[in-house]
Amino acid sequence: MEFTGKTIVVTGSTRGIGAAAAELFLERGGSVILHGRRQPAIHAAVAQLSAQYPRRVRGLAADLADRTQCRSLAQSAGAIDILVNCGGVFHEAPIAETDLGVWDETIAVNVTATWVLSQALLPALRQRKGAIVNVGSDAAMLGYAGCVAYCASKGAVVGLTRALAVEAAPDVRVVCVCPGPTETDMMRQSVMSASDEAQARRQWASYTALDRVAAPREIGEVILLAASPRATFMTGSIIMADGGATAGRRV
Repeated sequence: MEFTGKTIVVTGSTRGIGAAAAELFLERGGSVILHGRRQPAIHAAVAQLSAQYPRRVRGLAADLADRTQCRSLAQSAGAIDILVNCGGVFHEAPIAETDLGVWDETIAVNVTATWVLSQALLPALRQRKGAIVNVGSDAAMLGYAGCVAYCASKGAVVGLTRALAVEAAPDVRVVCVCPGPTETDMMRQSVMSASDEAQARRQWASYTALDRVAAPREIGEVILLAASPRATFMTGSIIMADGGATAGRRV
């Protein structure tokens, strides 16, 4: 119960990795502020978790692509101990087919929202000697064809993490967890859009040395480690939870 008495904001926590991390924080004693873009999804997630963890769950809706809504989210969250920037978008398209709208949305949600929320909540986090965990991607380290905007955005998250870690120290730790292929809605949408779904799924698994994709809960555990008292000497760190995707390639 290492998060007892701690309040945690997890963006993008109505599904996928964010939902898994939020539930793990609750299991370990924390109070969690769920976030999603749409109010009905927030209501459903809060209702489900409140039944098991009464008085320790609330939810806030905000469009991370909107800076004003991001600031409102931070203000409504109030005094917190941990910020997990997990909300994100993923668009697959060659660079020639990536229009400015896709680029702007990807950067706004994956990078700008992370910056706005960190900036707004940093004073409270300093007071409480808190932590920020940013969720990057193996795509921050590798170039994947067909998702230039996503790779660029996650690379920016890594740079933001390192710079903020130096600036926020010693009061606030800042760590980036970079997952590899994970069984999320984003991946399922990618698989379903392929001409051969089985082949697409095999291809995702083949990117890792472990020949499989991660379960969201596996990545959630790494996020909890980064935020926990077990990682008190860790800041500016980039944790690769990618099944060996960035370790190298079999020859």
